[in-house]
Amino acid sequence: MHVTNRPFELAGSDFEKMWRLLQQDYAQKQDHFIWLCSRLGEWKFDLWNEKKYIPSFFQDHAQLWVNDFDQLLGFVLSEDGENIFFILTLPGYDYLYSDILDWTIQNWGQRYAALKTEVHEYQVEALKLLEDRGFRSLGAAATTRQYDLSAKRDAAINLAAGHRIVDLGENGDYQAKALLNVNANDNRNQVSEFDLLRFAYSRQNPAYDPAFDLSVINADGLHVASCVGFKDPAYRVAEIEKVCTHQDYRRQGLAGAVIRTCFQRLAAIGIETAYITGYSGAANGLYEKLGPCKHKQWFHYELVG
Repeated sequence: MHVTNRPFELAGSDFEKMWRLLQQDYAQKQDHFIWLCSRLGEWKFDLWNEKKYIPSFFQDHAQLWVNDFDQLLGFVLSEDGENIFFILTLPGYDYLYSDILDWTIQNWGQRYAALKTEVHEYQVEALKLLEDRGFRSLGAAATTRQYDLSAKRDAAINLAAGHRIVDLGENGDYQAKALLNVNANDNRNQVSEFDLLRFAYSRQNPAYDPAFDLSVINADGLHVASCVGFKDPAYRVAEIEKVCTHQDYRRQGLAGAVIRTCFQRLAAIGIETAYITGYSGAANGLYEKLGPCKHKQWFHYELVG
């Protein structure tokens, strides 16, 4: 059967095909998965930079490998439209990694002075192929932590007087939630109408559920810390993302409290495992304090010229 490649098509079923491929990947590889579906949902629906406002972004930054029946066998994508790419293949089609890598070097290498990719420590064959093609390690880039939620059900949640934890489904204050996000991530204290539209669109991620979009709220109703638990109940896994704290409320244990609450809510619906990835020293320090966990290290590899 022939294997061909083509750009991602925004209309049609390509996004669903990518979603199903990721599910098959972590169903087989378990803790050695590359991405959870929630991250793909963020790529599609979270418009965190202006490049993604243009629909053609997706066809320009994702290439799919398919067979004669248009079954998806693998793909490469760039999350940000920049020089970092990710390659994922359907279980049983790992041999395609080499072909996809060569295509990426030839076609995307012309766009940038250097190409980078992100791989984890268990991708042994991929690491060898990258080195064979001239990529060199830039060292550790991130750590993914895996938490057994059965051990988190009874963790104490400590909050200062007047603070409480609510979900966006019950609270429904999208303005206050957006204000927290722009303050924590963009150093802004005003929310535009476009911000509200952008955040509303991000909630179309199929792994999103407002019951797991949690905030710590102070006595004045201000959202001061937050996280979102993206879940895949079919495989009993979740990814906790969008962890942030208002600039005026940091170093008070609020982010840890909201994550622990998310752990407990996820466990209550049968989710067995939650993953959190930290890129910065501060993030990794916070996640390490959440208790025993397994670690998976990610590395950046770069090809210059």
